[in-house]
Amino acid sequence: MSRFVMFVPLFIGIVGSAIAGTSQMSTIGDSKQAELQQHWSCYTASDAQTRKQQVEHDMLPRVVFAGESKSVSVESRMATYKTPALSVAVIHNGKLDWSAAWGRLQTDGTDADCDSLFQAGSIAKPVTLLAAMRMKTAGLIDFDKNIETYLSSYHLPAGRQTDANPVTFRNLLTHTAGVTPGGHVGYAQNQPMPTDQQTVRGEAPSNSRRVEVVDAPGASLAYSGDGYTIIEIALQDQLNKPFDRIMREWLLAPAGMKQADFTMPLPTSSHPYTARGYQVDGTIVPGGWRNHPEQASAGLWATATDLAMFLLEIRKGYEGKSNVFSQASVREMLAKPIDDHAYGFRLIGEGDQVFVTHYGGTVGYRAGMTLNLLTGDGAVYLTNSDNGANLGVEFFSAVSRAYNWPTFREVQVTRATQPVDVLQSLTGQYVFAEQEWKVSVIYENQALALLFQNGDRYAMTPIQGRPREFIHPDTAVRASFDGEGAELLLQLYGQTGRRESDIIDAGRARVEIKEHLLASYVGRYELSPGMVFDVKQSGGHLEIQLGSQPRFPAFPESASKFFFEIVDAQITFLRDEEGAVVALVLHQGGRDQEAKRIEP
Repeated sequence: MSRFVMFVPLFIGIVGSAIAGTSQMSTIGDSKQAELQQHWSCYTASDAQTRKQQVEHDMLPRVVFAGESKSVSVESRMATYKTPALSVAVIHNGKLDWSAAWGRLQTDGTDADCDSLFQAGSIAKPVTLLAAMRMKTAGLIDFDKNIETYLSSYHLPAGRQTDANPVTFRNLLTHTAGVTPGGHVGYAQNQPMPTDQQTVRGEAPSNSRRVEVVDAPGASLAYSGDGYTIIEIALQDQLNKPFDRIMREWLLAPAGMKQADFTMPLPTSSHPYTARGYQVDGTIVPGGWRNHPEQASAGLWATATDLAMFLLEIRKGYEGKSNVFSQASVREMLAKPIDDHAYGFRLIGEGDQVFVTHYGGTVGYRAGMTLNLLTGDGAVYLTNSDNGANLGVEFFSAVSRAYNWPTFREVQVTRATQPVDVLQSLTGQYVFAEQEWKVSVIYENQALALLFQNGDRYAMTPIQGRPREFIHPDTAVRASFDGEGAELLLQLYGQTGRRESDIIDAGRARVEIKEHLLASYVGRYELSPGMVFDVKQSGGHLEIQLGSQPRFPAFPESASKFFFEIVDAQITFLRDEEGAVVALVLHQGGRDQEAKRIEP
């Protein structure tokens, strides 16, 4: 939970050792040889072996409890997080230091390698941004003109924009255009994909909401994948070319990202070296992955080395040494951050140790990349699991220790104990009036847990420090409590919440139901065109997501009815005369809305 959530010329070569070796090529045909030359091989600089080995065997949890945690191998942490494959690249002093891959493209399949493709999720956004920056430098587009100047196949509906304060490339790229917030969930491989115009209009077969300008442009920072789809349409209307070709010509080829691809769907020729995505429980994403026709927002396939080349070219631009990115455009990109965000990049660190960072995620994949533009140190990770973000954080931390970075380090704490009566005295609902947050604190499984409005549930561990201080081991989020009784305060994310009530969900109680009953409800249910509930099983409860909204846990109060703890809503599942689950009913705000089951 944060103020801003991110639910992104000349061929530039690389050291010859990073290109597929010629020793294999004498026995294969010319076409295969040409194909191999377009693939990355794993690479280690002559002096990098010790640093590489340190990272490989120095993986630690995000939170290290004194006397309890020991360093383990990359493969060990991959097993912990049920992540079949991890591909990485490390940058040192402005050069590729080493690249590596572990695991398999799928659990019973081919070994992962440095030419393995992964979905990069929202990292598609900064790649699109830098392509647009190049077009701006070339005089093809003006970041501050009304975006309607560049749109011919689609026009934004009237909203909070005005002639004097229009939607522009700049405010779309910086997530300040005021357009409909949120991301995209993609489409199963057996589902039809909408056109870009259908996506922004919310027309079938799109599963997205209609795009509107819901806030005055420039008024606030709010992540919007749809904003980048508008950019995608504008660039195609302006250049009269498909988006994947635009990106190949304006960014991927010039920056040396030779395997990166925006083609949608991914060409079948790429499938043999493509990592299949895996869900939280370790099961494969149906079909291997979901398609993302919202290419500028989430449609990039890449290798870790591709993204390292991208970062290195940005650094060359920052230093005025790039033939691809002008120094002025890179410095403009970083000049006016908003809440430590610059055109979607997160700026992590202080002084001369600021790392320009971006993360990405789609169903079954998590990715991250970071670079210190001053020192030329950075790293990239790509994973094929919904659990991959935690693994990626630990990889960045291992790199930080090996290369002596001041950021991305593990959090070291000492475990403490708290009496049960103290823990129970802290429960209740806390209101953060200024931020308009509500956070519930409950006592379950002999521990405190924080329940957020977006569905996140953090089991907290007491630690030494302040008298009643706690930490979430997976994210390192800290919470502490001050005061007593009616004056009890919760300190969280640097903000203060006051306890409003010490009673939570008093009228509803969870019941246990059979695993096969829970499994029978898993599937997709259409509430209206483009608005689909995605229901998954998680332990003894369900996880339910509507469209691109956050996923919420739903708990059984009977064999067919479930309730949410964070929002005042319930779900009832309906069966036909043969006992098959055919629909769900959402009970919320005094209304009952039925959603038909469309996928098991």
